[in-house]
Amino acid sequence: MAAWRSGIEGGERARRYSPLFGGFMGCLLAIFVLPSALNVPQSNPTQTLEFAPIPPDDEAPPPAAANLASLSLGTRGSSPGDALGGGGPQDPPPVPGLPDGIGERPVTKRCVGTPPRQTEDRMSPPCVAHFQGDNGGATHAGVTEDEVTILFYLDNFCTGPRSMADCPPAAGGLFDLWEAPTTEEYLEIRLLRAMQNYFNSRFQTYNRRVHFWLFVGSVGDASDGSPELRRADAASHLEQPNPFAVLPYLRNGSEQDYLDVMAQEDRLNFGSFTARPAEFFRKYPGLVWSYEPSIEESANAFASFVCNRLVPYPTSFTDSENLGRDRRLALLYPTDVEAPVLTAFAEEVRRHVEKCGGSFVVDGTYPVSGSFNGGRAGTTDSNQASAATNIATFVANEVTTIVWTQGYDGRAHTDAAANAQYYPEWVVAGDGHVDGYQTGQLTNQDVWDGHAWTVTTVPLSAALEESQCYLAFQEGNPDMSAADIEYGCQTHTYYQDLQMLFTGIQVAGPVLTPDSMDRGFHAIPAVLSPDPATPACFYRLNDYTCVKDATAAYWDGSTTPPGGTVAGCWRYAEGGRRFYAEAWPKADPLMSRAASDPCNSFAGAVGAL
Repeated sequence: MAAWRSGIEGGERARRYSPLFGGFMGCLLAIFVLPSALNVPQSNPTQTLEFAPIPPDDEAPPPAAANLASLSLGTRGSSPGDALGGGGPQDPPPVPGLPDGIGERPVTKRCVGTPPRQTEDRMSPPCVAHFQGDNGGATHAGVTEDEVTILFYLDNFCTGPRSMADCPPAAGGLFDLWEAPTTEEYLEIRLLRAMQNYFNSRFQTYNRRVHFWLFVGSVGDASDGSPELRRADAASHLEQPNPFAVLPYLRNGSEQDYLDVMAQEDRLNFGSFTARPAEFFRKYPGLVWSYEPSIEESANAFASFVCNRLVPYPTSFTDSENLGRDRRLALLYPTDVEAPVLTAFAEEVRRHVEKCGGSFVVDGTYPVSGSFNGGRAGTTDSNQASAATNIATFVANEVTTIVWTQGYDGRAHTDAAANAQYYPEWVVAGDGHVDGYQTGQLTNQDVWDGHAWTVTTVPLSAALEESQCYLAFQEGNPDMSAADIEYGCQTHTYYQDLQMLFTGIQVAGPVLTPDSMDRGFHAIPAVLSPDPATPACFYRLNDYTCVKDATAAYWDGSTTPPGGTVAGCWRYAEGGRRFYAEAWPKADPLMSRAASDPCNSFAGAVGAL
């Protein structure tokens, strides 16, 4: 495999990435030759990890080719066309278990697939079935020879879907998730225990257990998450449990002060930080990571759809009176003081669209975004006056197409449009809420059905019970109820964030430090998956966010989504084909629709309205 190199500009140190993924390909070769035999020699903690596979048998078949196979994202090699969005849905590869270990080289991880990878998830790294040797011992704060300490930080608000029994004690506190479970536990503890079991059993952690802790803070309402409180909690957590990495899930996106303290102490931060600028991650290079893309990345993907599929063409999914007209665009976005990042996202979209020759004849704004922090009470009521004004302005300016840049409003704007008998095209940027079918079902269907498209990073998935998230929870705790698992997959990003964290631990190698994890992540080849259920995940220079592609979907108000009970779903155009931002083919959106397009099962995190 080719060496992967990246030079850090501006005086930062150069980084050489070839040993790691060369090692992974060596591991794959060894698996094909002796499926159970991987030998990782002892490593000096100051050296970059290098795998030394068992010498191959001359009669053995060659390893699977192409970078795509090295990441286990698909079943075939890639071509330049694939990297630009080519290739259709692929059947998942078979997942037979590997045979028992041979001699002194046992298989301690149940790798699956062809080529073998750690789990059934095609985003999981190539298989490292066994480790023997020196892991370097205490290589960093929060890391010992036997353990890696991970801390989850939640505010003390009831997130249980059914009863107050699912809520933590009023005082909150620190919970050791390696201790034996009690008979009645807070829902979040049950979820995280299952994830702890699953990821420790499936990923290679080099003879260390990854030990979860949960801190439930004192914040009980939106006004209580002060910077002083976040910094005080961080200082306390550096003492106990002294984590290697933290995963904060806090109200109102108020994690910045907490992350500042942690990063200044060289602790890693993981989480699906939706709608954050690239600078948020570059402030502490290699210490703050996200599954979700940055504002710039996601705005570019959305704007590219607008530029390539709307700007050059006349209207095609509005009402019959306005079909075939030249498109006149309006920009709609929230000015929520608690979510300034959403306004920043809108301005980034405006910049891209104007650069490609598009223009907005008028703007519309509204004060409260229900997409922020899982929804806010009174979203519709708070936005009704603004919605009525905006719709009247759009009608007066003969707007044909509303470009809505994240932040749902309950149903204020769609109701106002229905009242005005106004049926424009709606094109919305996915934010984990508006691209879920529950949010779409809340809109006024007279103006939404058949007239709305979304651009989303959410991959195509069948029924929730078949998703990797659901199966992981089920494997981690076979006794967990379906209701608990559904809640854990539909309203949290625990699975995605932990998939990313454990991948980082594995690709870092035995000598675990922030630097070795950074090198491992940046060694991942930049290849787009041809599989609609699997996002492309890799890291560019000075980039610390995972997902790099997106797909488009249109609203069908008459079809019930998989696992749903009410009609209305996002149907994925072209079977869920995914594209880099720069690679949306020029075509009218309707040209990509087909009767066979599947509904996605993603419900979205609606929260309170």
